[in-house]
Amino acid sequence: MAFRTLPLLLFLNLLTDNVPAAMSVREKCECVKEINALRWRGITGFEVKKQEVLCNKVQIIMKMGEKSLCLNPSSAQGQNLLKCWKRVRFNEKKKDICFKPRQTKPKKKRKQKKQ
Repeated sequence: MAFRTLPLLLFLNLLTDNVPAAMSVREKCECVKEINALRWRGITGFEVKKQEVLCNKVQIIMKMGEKSLCLNPSSAQGQNLLKCWKRVRFNEKKKDICFKPRQTKPKKKRKQKKQ
């Protein structure tokens, strides 16, 4: 009797192995709440995370000391930061350029004519 049930169990096992289990795909984004702008003064670093399998949006994580804040990538400040990040070609060593103010060349003073 045991030999008759064994093939039946093997057949049922083969049928159930090919059926995919129900999956729940939730977003695993680190940024839940995003802000549109923040002051550049206190920023110590930032991280740009590309779209991933579980999170379908670009994330900009700004580090301010021990705090981490998320910047909205579609805001003006977020767009400027992403442009700079692409301009430095995703180089981790050069990313400090993106959140420090650009130094402009000082204007040369014109000599005044004596009358």
